[in-house]
Amino acid sequence: MAAIEKLPLVSAGVKARTQIAAGDAVRTAIIGMALVLFFLPLVASAAFGFTLPGQGISFEPLRDALAGTDIATQLMNTAKLAVLSTVGSLVLLVPTLLFLHLKAPNLLRFTEWLSVIPYVVPAIALVAGANLFFRQAAPGFMVSLYSLVPFYMVLTLPLVYRSLDAGIRSIDLRTLWAASESLGAKPWQTLWQVVLPNLRGSLLGASLLSCAMVLGEYAVAALLLHSTFPVFMVQVGMNQPRAAAALSFITILVTWLLLALLSRNSAPKTTSKGGPR
Repeated sequence: MAAIEKLPLVSAGVKARTQIAAGDAVRTAIIGMALVLFFLPLVASAAFGFTLPGQGISFEPLRDALAGTDIATQLMNTAKLAVLSTVGSLVLLVPTLLFLHLKAPNLLRFTEWLSVIPYVVPAIALVAGANLFFRQAAPGFMVSLYSLVPFYMVLTLPLVYRSLDAGIRSIDLRTLWAASESLGAKPWQTLWQVVLPNLRGSLLGASLLSCAMVLGEYAVAALLLHSTFPVFMVQVGMNQPRAAAALSFITILVTWLLLALLSRNSAPKTTSKGGPR
């Protein structure tokens, strides 16, 4: 009799294990397909960029494309634009979002809607409108390489805004701010010593998104006739597609290494007991 009563339990256990195994198989298949779809273009790009028909692996296309060019200057220009755009976005948005969350939470929906406007306005319309304005107000501004910084800040606004907003929402900002003030800290001390350390992950994410956007932005720089690394890659690709594919692959690898390095440095350190310091 007892054995008969245990049969439904055994059947339920077998059914549960079967469902778990099926779920694991589906997840494995989805992850495998995602990895194939993600890495296959990279492998194909590397195979195309670093090989020559009948010769196998060769760096000759890349050497020919870089010979006699000023790629170091273009890389430096892009790096400076990435740093300035990232710093400018953080300096502008971090205090703004903190103020909104603390003093005007009812405006968050409106500012979130405003932050997606760069997705709606095409880059060519943005450049044309700004060009008409600055041609009258400051004719020499658009000639400078640094005129790209405000454009890049606008283009990265949706990504940076959401990364910072998600980080602020993940912490109890009001409690942290009130506790810091009750201990006698000044607002700048609270911001620097309490809030920003808790937003380290979101600050890093916003910075990486901003840098990635600047490293791949071509339209605005080309319209304003500035020499940046994406413009150089497009120019190379017009005549030497293999070299452009090789440069694209190298750029992706460098970006990944930078991401891994920054992520490792931003991870919370642990004590010998396993708890965070």
